[in-house]
Amino acid sequence: MKIGIFTAMEKEAVSFLDNATKTMDGSFAIYNFTLGNHDAVLCVPATVGEIAASASCQLLISKYNVDLILNFGVVGALTEQMSVCSTVLVKDVVHYDMDVSAIDNIPVGRYGCFDDVAVATDEKLLAKALELKDMPVVRCASADKFVDDAQAKSHLHNQFGADICDMESAGILFACRFNNVPCLLVKCISDSLFGGYQEYRLTTKEVTKGFLDLATKIVENF
Repeated sequence: MKIGIFTAMEKEAVSFLDNATKTMDGSFAIYNFTLGNHDAVLCVPATVGEIAASASCQLLISKYNVDLILNFGVVGALTEQMSVCSTVLVKDVVHYDMDVSAIDNIPVGRYGCFDDVAVATDEKLLAKALELKDMPVVRCASADKFVDDAQAKSHLHNQFGADICDMESAGILFACRFNNVPCLLVKCISDSLFGGYQEYRLTTKEVTKGFLDLATKIVENF
């Protein structure tokens, strides 16, 4: 099995890179290494955001022929229950920037090709990850915006029932869903409900340290 890994930024990928071989594929940094008994290829795009995330995952699928994609990244908390440095698994994603309600009479965040506003991740991968470690299973609100304000965070929670927010999960999940490739989204909380950029800046390095160990345990469970 060939494992695809996506991180939105290189600093989220640091724990994977010690024994990796780096190449460039256009503007994408590609790292090849072994993860457990599997070959792995990790992609980091030149910029953050949903479009870059989706393009990265499509590259992993179409050119590097990965069988599944694991995403590791940092996120902001939308409730007080989501504590900084805790690790969570994403059960579904809402792309809250999507809005064609004026012409299609469907709710904000809903894509016509999906049955609901919230789009589910792969149930089997999620179950396997939960066999290893009891982690909270959450909904992610995702769009091209760094949410730095507690009121805005609470609004996302109240409107969409989301627990965390980021800038890439929709791009990852939708690319995988469109290609029938399973994906697992593993997130670590970098900033609390009342935190913002300064808290994120101070905690990101710490919260990403365990990504390699968790990824190895997950793939060993296949």
